[in-house]
Amino acid sequence: MTADEEGRVSAAQEQVVEAVAHGLPAPDARLAEEIDRRSLQDGIEALPSVYREILVLREMEGLSYQQISDVVEMPIGTVMSRLARARALLLERLSGHAAGRPEALR
Repeated sequence: MTADEEGRVSAAQEQVVEAVAHGLPAPDARLAEEIDRRSLQDGIEALPSVYREILVLREMEGLSYQQISDVVEMPIGTVMSRLARARALLLERLSGHAAGRPEALR
């Protein structure tokens, strides 16, 4: 909108624009969210399958430790240790990603 056009916007038009834009994240925020989502997805995909499977079952499918133990047919203690390792590996990878993008640490 040019300076000349700015004075021609009615109060009703301004209200419509504000109503449409209200609640929507700014374009740069949406881009940052998309980058974070891709980084998380890439980080999960990069995990060794023995860790990825357990992490997905717990964090995305919402299964309990016992349910995961039953699905993958391993002791619950092994499930718990692999989940802890999966989370640590993912955090390590994402921390490395965030180190290259300081605004991600805010």
